[in-house]
Amino acid sequence: MKNLETLFLAFSCFIFSLLVFSCKNNDAEVNTVTEDLSPSSLKVEANAASSQTIALGKTLFWDPILSGNKDVACATCHHPANGYADNLDISIGVGGVGLGINRHFLNPSTGVFNKRNSQTILNTVFNGMDVNGNYDPSNAPMFWDSRVKSLENQSLEPIKTLEEMRGTRFTEKNALDSVVARLKNIPEYQLLFKNAFGASQAITSDNISVAIAAFERTLTANNSPFDRFKRGERTAMNALEIQGMNAFQTAGCAGCHTGSMF
Repeated sequence: MKNLETLFLAFSCFIFSLLVFSCKNNDAEVNTVTEDLSPSSLKVEANAASSQTIALGKTLFWDPILSGNKDVACATCHHPANGYADNLDISIGVGGVGLGINRHFLNPSTGVFNKRNSQTILNTVFNGMDVNGNYDPSNAPMFWDSRVKSLENQSLEPIKTLEEMRGTRFTEKNALDSVVARLKNIPEYQLLFKNAFGASQAITSDNISVAIAAFERTLTANNSPFDRFKRGERTAMNALEIQGMNAFQTAGCAGCHTGSMF
């Protein structure tokens, strides 16, 4: 029994070493990829998006104007204070108030839960990348069930989904067109889109998706103890964490949890 307890503790320590990351600035929301990633020194090309596109994407990410009732932003369920998730068993989008574990329905009798909880969007830039660094961003799996490919396509799905951001103000069919129409009536967004895409009629759903995806690709956490260990810093993980890593391999966990995102 004691050996099982030790193994469980080692395994738990290893998982923790995968999750912990450090930031030079505690207030920073964006960490750009600047070095190789573990477990196989994966290299990612620098984000090709302009700073204007990324800035626009960040603004959209935090703006509840994308939701039907203007009460839910992407950041509501993917908040940096909660690791860019929401720390709830089942997420509350439309009709909710508050953030994280304090979020609740304003009117519980009419509230509609999401089907799942929101997953972190940290490191989604690496979704679909294998241990050899092979990567096709247009075919990168998204959501818990991988039902959508690419960050661009993923970014628009919550806007169209009733319980996430759409609500009953729009139909699923006209949700994107309705949001585009809203943005076109705001001079500040007219300027931001023009600066980002260089066209006077740049406010489109496609460009919304490109901007949000460009911002999301800057959200990385690649300096965990495990990352540093795989880059050669042998003191980054302690003996118990290394034991857990070995158990992770020998127990067969790595058979399903593989690649840069496990």
